[in-house]
Amino acid sequence: MSDNLQANGPTEANRGVGLSLEVGDDGVAVIEFDQPGTDYNRFTPEVLERLVALVGEVREFAASGRVRGVVICSAKRDSFIVGMDVATMAGIREADVAAAGARQGQRAFALLAALPVTTVAAINGTCLGGATELALACDVRVAADSRAVQIGLPEVNLGIIPGFGGTQRLPRTIALERALPMILTGRALDARRAHRAGLVDAVVPAEMLLAEARRRAQQPPPPPGRRCAPEDRSRLRRLRRAALEGNPLGRALLFRKAAAGVRAATGGHYPAPAAALEVVRRGLRLPLEQGLELEARKVGELLVGAVARNLMGIFFLRQAARRKDAVAQAEPVRRMGVLGAGVMGGGIAQVAASQGVVVRIKDIAIEPLEHAMAEAHKRLDRRRKRGRMSRREVRHAMGRILPTLRYDGLRRADLVVEAVVEKLEVKHQVLAEVESAVGPDTVLATNTSSLTLAAMATALRDPGRFVGLHFFNPVHRMPLVEVVRGPQSRPEAVARVVRFAIDLGKVPVVVGDAPGFFVNRVLAPYMNEALLLLQEGASVAGVDRALRRFGMPMGPFRLLDEVGLDVSVKVAGNLAGVLGERVPQAEAGARLLERGRLGRKSGAGFYLYAGKGKPAVDEALERELGGGRRDPDAEVIVDRCVLVMLNEACRALAAGVVSSPLAGDLAVVMGTGFAPFRGGIFRWAETRGLAEVVGRMQQFAERFGERFVPAPLLVRHAEHDQPFYEGSWPRKIEAL
Repeated sequence: MSDNLQANGPTEANRGVGLSLEVGDDGVAVIEFDQPGTDYNRFTPEVLERLVALVGEVREFAASGRVRGVVICSAKRDSFIVGMDVATMAGIREADVAAAGARQGQRAFALLAALPVTTVAAINGTCLGGATELALACDVRVAADSRAVQIGLPEVNLGIIPGFGGTQRLPRTIALERALPMILTGRALDARRAHRAGLVDAVVPAEMLLAEARRRAQQPPPPPGRRCAPEDRSRLRRLRRAALEGNPLGRALLFRKAAAGVRAATGGHYPAPAAALEVVRRGLRLPLEQGLELEARKVGELLVGAVARNLMGIFFLRQAARRKDAVAQAEPVRRMGVLGAGVMGGGIAQVAASQGVVVRIKDIAIEPLEHAMAEAHKRLDRRRKRGRMSRREVRHAMGRILPTLRYDGLRRADLVVEAVVEKLEVKHQVLAEVESAVGPDTVLATNTSSLTLAAMATALRDPGRFVGLHFFNPVHRMPLVEVVRGPQSRPEAVARVVRFAIDLGKVPVVVGDAPGFFVNRVLAPYMNEALLLLQEGASVAGVDRALRRFGMPMGPFRLLDEVGLDVSVKVAGNLAGVLGERVPQAEAGARLLERGRLGRKSGAGFYLYAGKGKPAVDEALERELGGGRRDPDAEVIVDRCVLVMLNEACRALAAGVVSSPLAGDLAVVMGTGFAPFRGGIFRWAETRGLAEVVGRMQQFAERFGERFVPAPLLVRHAEHDQPFYEGSWPRKIEAL
């Protein structure tokens, strides 16, 4: 080889794996990840095998003195490595095979860590899971000063734990108090936060990243052991850190506190965080190699469990919904209008402006516009305080929101979203007015939650460009967007709105035109059943507690308060014609509304909201509504609320409101928070057993009424032993 030594260059094998090694005149070996045909690098067994081979060659070069240091980098824009390929993990069915896969990654990174020269990870963007574990095996980590950099261990979100050494190397690299939240919650750090925590040694401008990495690769490595984070360099902080982590009592306190946090956050439904905590606790008492073996065995146990299978299934559904392949021809939205500066309109404007869209937000009065602008600034500034935006980016985002009292300026809009009051006559008037103000190619959308597009489209001359775009409140937090295909909506209009939702970072699910669409239609019976339970004597706290233990993020009464009783009653009224006797109307919601008790936003609903304390049940109101006398068994509470939800989901599926059980499960998890570890409403029913579910519903129909009579689709699947999910679960879902 020449002075510019190159090993394992662009051979056919390397092109397929996307991993190359090149040694420069400065004696620095550069291992570059660049997997072909994708915007991201991922670990696979083949990639790990190739990495082991390249590290072996670097060791030989180092022994001969031809390599003085190693830099590991990515050729992808704004992406280092996104971690292990989830499809590979989902294909594993046996615990010992999963553990062996973890050991393969551990071995590759152990060989990297054992190199006799300085190793540097040059992190230019997304660095998650196995990528972070690879970086931890290096002596030095340098990150680009870029918003694209996110460093973390998100494995618990897939129901497993870090398996390539993360549970052992991270607590040995940074303070335990900082390592545990990253491992137990999957929380990622941006470049500057990672530097403050001691995880990253330097943050440099992106254009200087490789030069800085090469420079550090030629220097001696830092001494082994935990890094002293910049935040901990004061004497007081060092003393506190020593007291917490430098003795067994302090560490025991940290682990007890972490265990309590895990129990509170998971409700016992998600085994991975507790398993991760145990592996960290035990592993720190052992040599690294023994700790790694603990980690590998636990990965094997968790990966084949039901929770991990369901969480990976939801992951695939999200990925499929956010693929741009099907809407690749749709033009992006660069300029848009929002009609109505209320909670939803203001939220849509703020989220769109954050993603670079110029937004004209119109209302009929100054006051709501001022309020919308103030709320947008508050949310953007909150992101700045969390390090996710700079002051300059906040100013630019606010500059893209243009409040107005007129329709002027909408002629060049790519999209206009109507978000005015839920009254058909008002929407007719607004849609007719805006159609006259926009250009011929502008897509018109409505954020209605309960009216049909068919009814609204009668006000338009060109209903083909009219689409539903149903965001959930709060817009900046809720991931789901229902994209509603109206009876006359043109495919290109639907595609453009789907593309817009994806560009905003949302999860779009295309649904059919029906009152309540899918999410509200299945949620209404669930919340109504809780109200019926209250009227029969159950307590607010008892019902909410039972559903939280089932896995819901909050109970139905808290949810009613969060949504707002005014909104819930309005939606229920609009759905009455569709649901009929399947949802016998409970009186409790309307009675609260008559008193002006709207929920959290008015300070009182089923709960009382005083200051920043925990909301308390209004027991006097509870007794007045007939509740608080005797709670049924928790199992009965859960089944009554969830089975009516399932029944309506089956009817909506049969009516074509959603295209498949896959789409329905994604919508219900992303839109209602339905226990993700259960995989969704259809997946839950299938896991429980469809015959058992039908039998339970028939019993309830005799006791509680016709609303529990199983839907024909559900009965058909149960009688023919036909699962909702054809094929293995989870699997790589190509389309919804």
